[in-house]
Amino acid sequence: MSTPIHRLLVLPLLVAAGLVALTPGGAAADGARSTRPGVLRMQTVPPLPGVQVRVDGNVARSDAHGRIAVRVRNFLDLESRLVIPEVLVSPDRRAIFDRFRGSPDAGVKRVVEIGLRTVRKVSWSFVERFGAPVPADRITELRLRSSTGEIHHISGAELTQPRWVAESRTQQGPRGLASKQLYFVVDSVVVDGTSVVNRAAQRFVPWEQQAWTIQLLFFKVSFTATDMIFSRQAGDGVLLTRADGRVERLRFADDGTVLVPDLPRGTYEVKPLGGGVSFARPVSISRDQQVMLSVISPLDLGLVILGLLAVAVGLIVAGRPHLARSLVRPARMLLRPGRSLVRPGPAARFRRLPVPRLGRRPDDPPGRPTTPDQTVPVPEQVVAVPEQVVPDQAVAAPEQAAPSVRPAAASGAEPATEPPSEPEPDVPARTTGGRHSAAVAVVALLAVLAPVPAAHRPAHAAVAPPASQSNATESDAAPFKAGRSVVGRAGAPGAVPVLAYYYIWFNPSSWNRAKTDYPRLGRYSSDDTEIMRRHVRMAKAAGIDGFLVSWKQTPQLDARLASLVDISRQEDFKLGIVYQGLDFARNPLPFGTVRADLAHFADRYATEPVFDIFDKPVVVWTGSEKFTAEQIDATVGEARRRLLVLGNAKNVDTVAATQDVLDGQAYYWSSADPLKEKADRKLAAMSEAVKRTDGLWIAPVAPGFDARMIGGRRDVDRRDGDTFRSSFAAAQGSAPDALGVISWNEFSENTHIEPSEQYGERYLDVLADLLGRTVDHDVLMESHATSDAEPWGLPAWAALLATAAAAAVLPLWLVYRRRRARSAVTPPTQRGTAPQVDPMDL
Repeated sequence: MSTPIHRLLVLPLLVAAGLVALTPGGAAADGARSTRPGVLRMQTVPPLPGVQVRVDGNVARSDAHGRIAVRVRNFLDLESRLVIPEVLVSPDRRAIFDRFRGSPDAGVKRVVEIGLRTVRKVSWSFVERFGAPVPADRITELRLRSSTGEIHHISGAELTQPRWVAESRTQQGPRGLASKQLYFVVDSVVVDGTSVVNRAAQRFVPWEQQAWTIQLLFFKVSFTATDMIFSRQAGDGVLLTRADGRVERLRFADDGTVLVPDLPRGTYEVKPLGGGVSFARPVSISRDQQVMLSVISPLDLGLVILGLLAVAVGLIVAGRPHLARSLVRPARMLLRPGRSLVRPGPAARFRRLPVPRLGRRPDDPPGRPTTPDQTVPVPEQVVAVPEQVVPDQAVAAPEQAAPSVRPAAASGAEPATEPPSEPEPDVPARTTGGRHSAAVAVVALLAVLAPVPAAHRPAHAAVAPPASQSNATESDAAPFKAGRSVVGRAGAPGAVPVLAYYYIWFNPSSWNRAKTDYPRLGRYSSDDTEIMRRHVRMAKAAGIDGFLVSWKQTPQLDARLASLVDISRQEDFKLGIVYQGLDFARNPLPFGTVRADLAHFADRYATEPVFDIFDKPVVVWTGSEKFTAEQIDATVGEARRRLLVLGNAKNVDTVAATQDVLDGQAYYWSSADPLKEKADRKLAAMSEAVKRTDGLWIAPVAPGFDARMIGGRRDVDRRDGDTFRSSFAAAQGSAPDALGVISWNEFSENTHIEPSEQYGERYLDVLADLLGRTVDHDVLMESHATSDAEPWGLPAWAALLATAAAAAVLPLWLVYRRRRARSAVTPPTQRGTAPQVDPMDL
């Protein structure tokens, strides 16, 4: 038995020894071949015909498949001897040498790959929305941006000339060189000082298309002007100031309007011409529309002047009540039957005089005796004045008795009067009507001058966004935790906020790996604040209240977060934080790093209103499920005084283990298939576990999942929105405190709902439908506006009335102060007697 085994062991050793002996000989043979003449075989990448190669005095060109064969003296130091010049391979394409794969000296035993960059001659034309051509001389500048970041600024005569642009480049792959096609997006087309395209919305691939048609946003706009108050046609035309400062006079046609059929999108200043007084106003043009302007005509000015005169007369009357009575008395006599407007005779006028006081006047100096000739002699029967001629203020109450008057002594002693039974008010009754009239006038003016939104003025042409609606029923809304305020859509307390996970880690190179879909806005960088602003506006249009931003403390992410905070503050948008507690290898960050990062965030943003979704800023700590409760408490216990720190638990057991050291849970479950799995039951169980200790629960909602490009095996089909709808229903059924949509822009796992090349705006539409919203797709991709907020102010007519009201305030106040000062030095009128009347008032 031992002999056969011995032979079996010896045989492999002999074979191995033979191979070792032959190897140096093989290398020596290759070395010998390298020194001898031969044929160098090459392949162009991409395969192009007509590529020229020169070496050792020989010239060869590639065939239709990009193959080249050329004789060489030897295969030593070929890279320094090979010449591959730039060549025109077709009338509109040039090929430029880029790189070799490895060393060309290896051509002695294999085909050498030649990487080429190609440039292509392209041209463009401009059309308006319905395909009508737009002459190039209307264009001021065209700005193109390639997928590699190359910028082309084109203006003047260059707008009518073809241009050579990069078409492709090569990159090293695991199986050799690969050619990557490039594309260009239109960043801006400037007409009359304003851009008439949506940034990056139009994309062109030079490899596929050499004649580009760029669509411009021109709109049909009509202008008209009307009388400010009476709404009649007014003015002769409009003065239109464009964004570049050019001013154009447009005359009205017979119908009182002027039509501009091709006005570039943008903001203009428009002022009516003629017809009276008018003011220039900004008008934003973003669709076909009619712009109505207001003119203050002479008739309007006359009406305002009459109003001011009425106010002045009212002030005079308010300061002199006897004038008001003389004006009101004829009207009362008309309204009461049996009254006569004939002026009574002297005797009747005498009898209507009120009974004067038989005593010292307030302005008499002390010690001065009162004599009978100081009083107006009135017969005793005058006291019994008929009811119809006694002024209203002098009528005594029926149950009150008039004080008796004792006759004066013949010796001139001062007549005595019995004191009234109770003191009268300090302010005489005759002043009440004047003050009431003034108060009524001021209140009426304030009611008329209530401010109205500028969007409702005739000259404001922008269309207001659709009102936010909610389809959540009372049973859908979960009761929120005590002590935690929730601000939902439209600021309504108790509404469940809708948040979307948002990533700010994108650089231009991020899009070159592990992506099957790309944004409609282009392969952007997260440093681009214009992209951030458009993301925020798109999200708001679909009903999203805020972003949960993926962040940890690095200089780059800090700067990007600060930019997003500024934009969100301007756009009235909310933010939360998803703290990246794992490194690239999915290992937890050190406890000290987590503690320092959260302290840094709290120091900077704990009081920032952008983060007030709940009563404190929300921070979701990814990777928290890898630690014990003691470790978590030691790490985030201090931060929880200023922040709501949520975990990322994946099951009920983890929730229970950490419920006392965290403020809740935000489950990042993007790979669930709600149509095949019992996702609703798991979410309901986790919600119940979180809420046992009054925790915050953010339920996950996802449109689908595919992480196979980054090594995953899971693939959840989107099913044209059905997966999204089922996931939304499961999350809503778990009584969440907020919904966490996964995600806005996670393109590597294909959970994105951001408008993309593959799906367009489909999943924003689905979300908006679930939230009872309607998305305006024309507005969704617009980039020229600076804010969605509706400006507030007064129209012209209200401004005039406001000026009149402001002018009336001081006189009213002076009259009021004068009346108060007069009443302070005048004794109160005794009950049952008529007040004194100054003869000067007659």
